[in-house]
Amino acid sequence: MRVWRGVVVVSVLAALAVVLATAYLEAEGRLRLPWPMMAPQLGTRLGFLGAPRLAAAGPYVEATAGLLLQFLIGALILYTMPERMRRLTDALAGGQAIMRSLGIGLLLVFGLGAVAFLSAFYIHTAMLPFVLAGVLFLAALAGAEALALGLGRGLLRRAAWSGGSPLMALLVGTTLLYALTRLPYAAPVVMALLALTGAGAALSTRFGGRRTWTLDPLREVPEP
Repeated sequence: MRVWRGVVVVSVLAALAVVLATAYLEAEGRLRLPWPMMAPQLGTRLGFLGAPRLAAAGPYVEATAGLLLQFLIGALILYTMPERMRRLTDALAGGQAIMRSLGIGLLLVFGLGAVAFLSAFYIHTAMLPFVLAGVLFLAALAGAEALALGLGRGLLRRAAWSGGSPLMALLVGTTLLYALTRLPYAAPVVMALLALTGAGAALSTRFGGRRTWTLDPLREVPEP
């Protein structure tokens, strides 16, 4: 128990150190993450008092805001559909379940690509790829938050700290996964894996629904 408590504390502190270190390297111009920085926007577009100082702290603001945003989105999803998130998180328990969800996510992406290609030949389905892409995005978001909740819950269970609020498990898992998305060169790969796994888990479980995908309700029932 004490060992796992130490593992949890050290892991969270290491994740926060990664976030701060990458923000520092980004502020010094030694690191360029694969998404636009916030500093130019703060310095040139907002134009309020103290904008230069805030622009200089842009990477730190961006890193902190990103972590808080991920946590708040997860908390909103938990409060919106707690039972579904519980089932969705349980569906991602174990390495085999995660690999299965990743495979389903890859198939969904290929399927979306095929639909987008075929829709180009018909004007009445031109908007269909955008609708499906929106569904896939929401599924990836919900599934990624379930991954964060499951990671934090598993660690806190081993450390005998699982009796508190699920938000604590969400915060621990979000911090660890967010730090991985800040790693140089590995960030796009990590984000893609999280999105594919989350989307696969969310859509395969109908966003944590009780029923599975089946055509049994459409089967003809023979008359007696």
